[in-house]
Amino acid sequence: MKNMTRREAIGGMSLLSGSALLLGSGCAVNPVTGKSQFMLMSEAQEISMGQQAHADIVKQYGLYNDTSIGNWFTQRGSSMSQVTHRPNLPWTFTVLDSPVVNAFAVPGGYVYVTRGILANFNDEAQFAGVLGHECGHVTARHTASRYSKAQLANLGVAIGTIFSETFSQYAQLATLGTTLLFLKYSRDDERQADQLGVEYSSLANYDAVAMSEFFYTLERMRPEGAALPEWSSTHPDPGDRIKATRNMAQKFQQTHTDMTFARNVESYLDLVDGIVYGDDPRQGYVKNGMFNHPQMSLSFPVPDGWNVTNMPAEVRMMPESEEGMLIFTVAQGDTPAGAANTFTEANGVTAVSQESITVNNMSGYRLTGTMGDEDQQYGIVSNFISMDGQVFAFHGLSSVSGLPGYTATFDATARGFVRLTDSSLKNVSPHKIEVRKVPGTRTFSGALNEFGVPQDQHENLAVLNGRELDDSLSTGTRIKIIS
Repeated sequence: MKNMTRREAIGGMSLLSGSALLLGSGCAVNPVTGKSQFMLMSEAQEISMGQQAHADIVKQYGLYNDTSIGNWFTQRGSSMSQVTHRPNLPWTFTVLDSPVVNAFAVPGGYVYVTRGILANFNDEAQFAGVLGHECGHVTARHTASRYSKAQLANLGVAIGTIFSETFSQYAQLATLGTTLLFLKYSRDDERQADQLGVEYSSLANYDAVAMSEFFYTLERMRPEGAALPEWSSTHPDPGDRIKATRNMAQKFQQTHTDMTFARNVESYLDLVDGIVYGDDPRQGYVKNGMFNHPQMSLSFPVPDGWNVTNMPAEVRMMPESEEGMLIFTVAQGDTPAGAANTFTEANGVTAVSQESITVNNMSGYRLTGTMGDEDQQYGIVSNFISMDGQVFAFHGLSSVSGLPGYTATFDATARGFVRLTDSSLKNVSPHKIEVRKVPGTRTFSGALNEFGVPQDQHENLAVLNGRELDDSLSTGTRIKIIS
């Protein structure tokens, strides 16, 4: 969780109203196919939706703080946008500070890559293929179309795995950006985006065969749970995309012999040399049952056996049963009591009890109550604590009947909230990509041995480099290791 001065993540989140999105109706001409399709949104409304989603996504997942990489992405993205079917959209390209390997787009020309996926590309052409794929989802209006169909069928929008199935009803706690992100693409959408990815990256003078190579890398990965979903969960596999994209790329090159198609290996490795890899402990980590946040100088206990999802705007904790959830975040308000009142009004909480508390010599406020609608009510225990001019909140949620069984756990975590002063816990650094030159001809595994990389890391680094362990490397070949 990153230091925030903006309004509280929970109280300030809302979905666009259905009425705002249903102004346009009927058929529209698809910019890619030239055929009529059902669409409830005009292009202007599509752009407006993207603008709100962008604000939500940036707030929730955070920007990667590297100006050179951000500028590089914007330059490459802006250049490619001009060869797409919708060059006049207000395209925006953003690098998110997440270790998860993913790229995605929302309507209106907003395209995102994580630092996690940038670390896994091995040349600029691989990046360009994925960029073209995401631009394709925008130009073909895939998300806008699926949103329109969902609205027409009155199915609503599934929040997806960012919350458990038990808590998917908490629509008021989800952002529009998250909602759009979890609108899964169909297999036909994926095939079309792959075709457009090959076309756009080729027109931008990249070797689109690299796109198929990166799909092979994705197949070798083992998705892990994270706040932001993996590529595999937002981009269902449409079939043998490795072979299909390779064939499309080769056919394009065979019919465009007057063009050149670059890989740009060395310049890309220069770009990612030093990029943060994996979780960044400066933004929060769990050690010995405590969640520590060095940048915000705070710490609190994690309930035993609970899963932790650390995000820029909040920390979510949940037991395996998924029958309860505890959210830690920055609250909106100057005092604990004021923050409690603001939260109650913003989220329609019916308070059952309220009282002032003291937590480790810090002033606080505790409330219990219910929230929800006529169909389903949930119990909530919220503890607000003031520290160093900010108010922090622990929101514990469960069913009304189940809340008594979790109340002690919710309160124990909040009462364990302390200022982090231990320098050994505060002075932590993230792992980073380090690009090294192979000193002589040897296998990939042999090069890792030369660099002193532990054996249990070899397979992961082989995937990271798009290599096999027994690949032969020539003198001077540059590979990525983790430092």
